[in-house]
Amino acid sequence: MASKVFISWSGELSKKLAEEVRLWLPGVLQFVKPYFTPNDIEKGTRWSTEIASELESSNAGIICLTKDNLNKPWILFEAGALSKNFGKANVCTILFNLDSVDFTGPLTSFQATKFDKTDFKKLLTTINNTGGESKLESAVLNDVFEMWWPKLETKINDILSSHVNEGEDNLRSEREILEEVLELTRMNAKRLPRQGEVSRETVHRLLEIIQEMQYRMMKISGGKESMIFFEEMRMSIKRLCMELDSPELYERFMIRNEKFFNEKYLIESDEKK
Repeated sequence: MASKVFISWSGELSKKLAEEVRLWLPGVLQFVKPYFTPNDIEKGTRWSTEIASELESSNAGIICLTKDNLNKPWILFEAGALSKNFGKANVCTILFNLDSVDFTGPLTSFQATKFDKTDFKKLLTTINNTGGESKLESAVLNDVFEMWWPKLETKINDILSSHVNEGEDNLRSEREILEEVLELTRMNAKRLPRQGEVSRETVHRLLEIIQEMQYRMMKISGGKESMIFFEEMRMSIKRLCMELDSPELYERFMIRNEKFFNEKYLIESDEKK
């Protein structure tokens, strides 16, 4: 009987890595049947029903974690659903260019596997143990792993290298822009000796730029970085608006920000579908 392994991912990098793991696993353990969303969802089925069914019937779960997706809603949702099956399923996180000290929260409760030869072999042993009568003997598993590991290692390292080359400079420039906007906001808040020195139009435009930068940061690195910058800027923005005797500008900013994060969450949900 096949052993079902649910592979969870979120974000473009995580998807590429998860797909390589999906292709590799049945070559080593032929009794394994990986499930990888959304490519494994048959046309015409409702994704929510399909995923719920697969989560419930899986024998093991693999969660592909990168710096980009630690706090993505679908990673946390699928991890939580898999954790309900602890009696019959083994849930493991694979850390790509991450260490277990790099994140906190519910994902730390799962068995963490670094993407290196020693740790990944332990993960494979865990999956092998779900195979019942079909599982490989230790000596056979070792030989098969030694033969197949270099192929996966090369594929994963190529993906990680190309991702760094394409995205690192963009991320750095977005952060620099946000930091510059933050510094300008703080400076303006400190140097206002009297009401009216800075026009309402200038402040309004500044707030629009801040929210535009938040959106761009969200697209590149997810919600965590954007929320950190928002919290750092919020009090300076409030003081600036109070100095201008324009509390309504601050209130509008907060309302738009709440709407922005809600819409972003819905967009991420639709993209994962």
